[in-house]
Amino acid sequence: MYPSESIWIFIVLAFMFAMAPFLTERAFIFTPWRQTGEQEKPFWFCTLRAVLSYVVIAAGCWLLATQAGNLVYMLGGVLLLGIALYAPGAMVTPHVPVKHVSTRLIEVLVGYFVVGAIGFAIEANYANPSVKNWEFYTIAACLYVVLAYPGFVWRHLMKHPVRRHKSA
Repeated sequence: MYPSESIWIFIVLAFMFAMAPFLTERAFIFTPWRQTGEQEKPFWFCTLRAVLSYVVIAAGCWLLATQAGNLVYMLGGVLLLGIALYAPGAMVTPHVPVKHVSTRLIEVLVGYFVVGAIGFAIEANYANPSVKNWEFYTIAACLYVVLAYPGFVWRHLMKHPVRRHKSA
C-alpha cells in the first residue's frame, strides 16, 4: 500500500471513530458511574471497571504508537484495543437503552487517542516519526471534533420521530 492510500484509509477510519458514538447506542467504553438501566452495582466496582478499561486502552494505544516496527507488539496493541472496545458493548449495551451525552463525549475522546495511535503506527511504518509539539495535537483535536460534529447534530439537534423501545 502506498502512503497516499493509507492517508485516505486513515481519514475514513477517523471519521468512523468520530461518528460511531452518535450513530449507535452500543457502548464502546465503561463509565465510572452506573448508567441508567444498568444493573445495580457498587460505585467502586463501576469506577474500577472503568479505570481498568482505560488502562487497557492506553496500553493498546502505547503499543501501536511506539512499537510500530515490531509486528508482535502491534498485534498485541490491536488485540488489547479490540477487547477493550468490544467488552463494554457486550456487558452494558443489553441493559442500557439510550446512552447519556457524557458517555458519548467520553467515547469521542477515547476514539481520538485510538485514532492517534493508529496514525503514529502508520507514520512509523513509512518513515521515522517526527517530533510533534502541542500545536499539532491541538489542531488534530479540533479536526477530530469537526469530524464528529455531523453525528452530534444528527443525534442531539435534529428532531426524530418518536420511537418506542421494546421492553423485555
